[in-house]
Amino acid sequence: MLSTVWEMVAGTACVLNLPLFADLTLVLAGNAIAAVRSKRSSENRRRNGLLGVVIPAHNEESMIGQAVESVTASAKACGGDRARIFVVAHNCTDGTAAAARAAAAHVIELNDDGRDGKSAALRAGFAFARGQGCSAFAVVDADSTVSLNFVAAMQDAMALGAEALQCRYEQTAREGASVSHPRRLRMLAFRGMNVVRGRGRAALGLSCGIFGNGFALRASLLERVPYEARSIAEDLEHHAELVAQGCVVRWVDTARVTAGLAETMAAHDSQETRWEGGRLRVAWSVGPRLLRAVLRGNLRASEALLAVLSLPFSLGVAVALLSVALPVVWSREYGLVCLGIGGLYVATAAQMGAEPVREWLALGAAPALVLRKLMLTPRIVAQAERRVMWVRTGRERTHDGS
Repeated sequence: MLSTVWEMVAGTACVLNLPLFADLTLVLAGNAIAAVRSKRSSENRRRNGLLGVVIPAHNEESMIGQAVESVTASAKACGGDRARIFVVAHNCTDGTAAAARAAAAHVIELNDDGRDGKSAALRAGFAFARGQGCSAFAVVDADSTVSLNFVAAMQDAMALGAEALQCRYEQTAREGASVSHPRRLRMLAFRGMNVVRGRGRAALGLSCGIFGNGFALRASLLERVPYEARSIAEDLEHHAELVAQGCVVRWVDTARVTAGLAETMAAHDSQETRWEGGRLRVAWSVGPRLLRAVLRGNLRASEALLAVLSLPFSLGVAVALLSVALPVVWSREYGLVCLGIGGLYVATAAQMGAEPVREWLALGAAPALVLRKLMLTPRIVAQAERRVMWVRTGRERTHDGS
């Protein structure tokens, strides 16, 4: 009788972990392919059309100037006449709008009930930029900076025929600041989610994903697939809709957006609770839509389905450890395979960082961080039940001099 119970527990753990580690296996294979491919030259691309860079902002008076200046520098490096910057000051109670105007951005002030969160600001920004003659829109968060080649790289990719794009999205610490091991691990995890996975999917010819910052959409695509996402994970929701309708988001590995680390570990926890809760809510809503797309023959939607059904990585590791601990032979073997895949995933993310040795050393704090994230699970589930709200995350200032 007891052995049957253990078998049932092992089977449940296996089912829970299968989407995550199947997805990681795919993206690791893709990263291996990407690593041996030669980079295609982006010289002599014909950049046509006007790019509208939309910056949604909610009470970002202290950061918006930095974001606008960063995009302005990137636009000037591209010639200066192929991009316009639009800041949407959404339900702001501070000086965000004034600071954006001082930085020479076009400003749209939007005040509503806040029910649709960031997605309402994006729709307003897209509509306004379209009216100003823009044929494509890039999204940059108000607490971020972009690489100097950002505008050029996005326009080059559009010139190759892409309808939707996502560039590298990373976090970094304030220049000269000391970074604790737990915070460095957060940076590593962020890179895994927003760089390793996107790069790996793209190398396999799959849609790389939309990560909410540093993505771009053609106006013609928005006419076919309107930005109607209204959850707190609006990026994941809209990407699922794009994939279900057969669209592919292309990866731009040569450009990046960079956000500062959250100011405190409590701010990190609040941010991740909202993200993971939003992902859980989206999984309930778009999972069936993606499954129907797969059954209709859209095989690219299979990976997107795995992504929305996947456990958070830390929880997946905990379930894999449970599988190893169970007195069931096949469960132990399965758990060890999952841990091996997880180890390769972490190693890939660490090697992509600017300081891989320090990130390897920071792994000593991983058990405590996994435990901390497990303790957030009740809050994540509760967050999934709430309506969307846009909550500002306090971040350190950053820069991007590339």
